[in-house]
Amino acid sequence: MSFFTTQWVSKVLGLSPPLDARTLTHITSDTREIHPGALFVAMQGETTDGHQYMENALAAGAVAAVHLRDFPPPTGLLSFPVDNTLEAWRALAKGWRQEFSLPVAVVAGSAGKTTSKEMLAALLRGKWKNVLFTQASQNGFQGVPTTLLRLRAEHEAAVIEVGIDEPGAMAQHLNVVAPDAGLLTSIGAEHLEKLIDLDTVEHEEGLLFGVLEGRQGFAAVNLDDERIARQAKQLKSTRRLTYGIDNEADIRGRLSQENEKHWLEVENLGPEIECFLLPLEGKHNALNLLGALTLAQGLGLNPEEMRAGLSTFTPPPGRSEMHELHGYRVLVDTYNANPASVVAALETLFSGFAGDSWAVLGDMLELGALEEEFHRSLTPAILRQKVRHVLLYGPRMKHLQKALEEGGFRGTLEHFDSHEMIAARLRASLQPGARLLLKGSRGMRMEQVWKVLKETP
Repeated sequence: MSFFTTQWVSKVLGLSPPLDARTLTHITSDTREIHPGALFVAMQGETTDGHQYMENALAAGAVAAVHLRDFPPPTGLLSFPVDNTLEAWRALAKGWRQEFSLPVAVVAGSAGKTTSKEMLAALLRGKWKNVLFTQASQNGFQGVPTTLLRLRAEHEAAVIEVGIDEPGAMAQHLNVVAPDAGLLTSIGAEHLEKLIDLDTVEHEEGLLFGVLEGRQGFAAVNLDDERIARQAKQLKSTRRLTYGIDNEADIRGRLSQENEKHWLEVENLGPEIECFLLPLEGKHNALNLLGALTLAQGLGLNPEEMRAGLSTFTPPPGRSEMHELHGYRVLVDTYNANPASVVAALETLFSGFAGDSWAVLGDMLELGALEEEFHRSLTPAILRQKVRHVLLYGPRMKHLQKALEEGGFRGTLEHFDSHEMIAARLRASLQPGARLLLKGSRGMRMEQVWKVLKETP
């Protein structure tokens, strides 16, 4: 089936079919995306309720609405009453996914998901012209179905990013997606307010491998991550390839550099060593690319197709953005932060650098009861990279400030209460040849510092 119908919607939701059978152009929960013929799903969020916008949906051209039973739609909209509109949204996405036989790959893990997803989607474009992939980081209970409901007959493959923040989330996502292939980027500290500890994270993320095995799907396995390697040992399926930079694996990568260009040299993708220009600097990004290459090979791509596809890669905003400004170098990595990604960013920018180094760090959020320990744990990496200036933002970063003081840090160490104060400090101090890292969790909005710096003549 290449289009939605009211009969199909009724069947998926377990409702009696409407007397007025119609073809639907698309399904959306956003009135801004409505055009004539749409089915509007009235979702309830923390601050908004889609039921308040059903009149707007009708005016924009919607012909039907999925809604709670106690909130009937205005005259003119076909009615699909349900007990829970989010569950209906997910049921529609699951049902729609089942209408397609194209390869669907899942990218999950504690860090690097969005970058890896973008890399994999780019690689697949070397073989298939129309690849559906998750936009931005729509990887949760509402976002995963959003992507699946965009599937159309012209799509030849799909890449779905899956994120979890509580026990049970992974199983529910995979039940909707029904993946044919997948990888875990890493297992580390993430959303520990509900996931509690790393063992729980490992178990929940690792469910991907079990689902792939049950579906006879293909798994790309990161042997450089100890917890992922441990999960993979439980797999009986031969439909997998391991990859790694630091460990022996089926697909082995190593980094090289020539004329300021960074390359990933890969063994066993073909009869010879294959070289790929790294679109983003850093060993962690090289490992992300290696995982995407491994998964692409499992989906049948050859190295030539992979290189052609990789040339279409566009870095996702706020992730590993490298800039030159007024003679100094800036790494803007402000979309998210956890201990592993902060350490990776420090290594990327400052490893082997002996010049004037500045690290501006905002709080790492959603780390639960261990947030003090995880913030303090950044101290060895800062000392190891010999960072000269550390500017901190957010109440949790005061834990790092204290740990650095106790650890004998000799450089500049300051804590700030606003982005503007940080930017003013940097404007007055940065000199050509310096390097600057801006890093923090999304909620800390560290990109505001970069915005001020860019606007400074």
